[in-house]
Amino acid sequence: MRTRLWYELTQAKYNETYLCHLIARQRRLLNIFNLIVTVFSTAGIMGWKIWNNLPVISCVIIAVISLAKLIQPHLIPSDKQIEKLDKVCDFYYDFYLKLEEIWFHFENDKLSEIEMLEKFQNLKQTEREINQIINEIHKSPKKKLALLSETECHNFFKKAFNTTNHE
Repeated sequence: MRTRLWYELTQAKYNETYLCHLIARQRRLLNIFNLIVTVFSTAGIMGWKIWNNLPVISCVIIAVISLAKLIQPHLIPSDKQIEKLDKVCDFYYDFYLKLEEIWFHFENDKLSEIEMLEKFQNLKQTEREINQIINEIHKSPKKKLALLSETECHNFFKKAFNTTNHE
């Protein structure tokens, strides 16, 4: 059971780290998209006099921007989706702290294995609702973010616990 608790502890930290990177990336993408739409809106670049002489090009640009706005929810996350990811990230932050508390109490003989198992199982039950949100808003992991998060977690556990594997 000790090994399982350690695995869950490292996985919770990884999930939190990955989600922080994912949220930052998605906010950047949404901001860039919104900036492009604003710049090419009728009040922006499309309001310039030069487009009077190039009506076909201006129509194509307006059509592309309009199409991009329509398909945006399928390509770039919305503010609502990012808020849900924030909720999941907050959950894993708290989840990690609670797992860490169980870990330290068990390692310092303040909990028996049976008590640790009971606390662990109760805590794992709280993950059910958050998994539904994850399945709804995040379809596939981003490889670069996963690798970055894995490296950060490895370094964190190496520094915080003076090890990379507590099995």
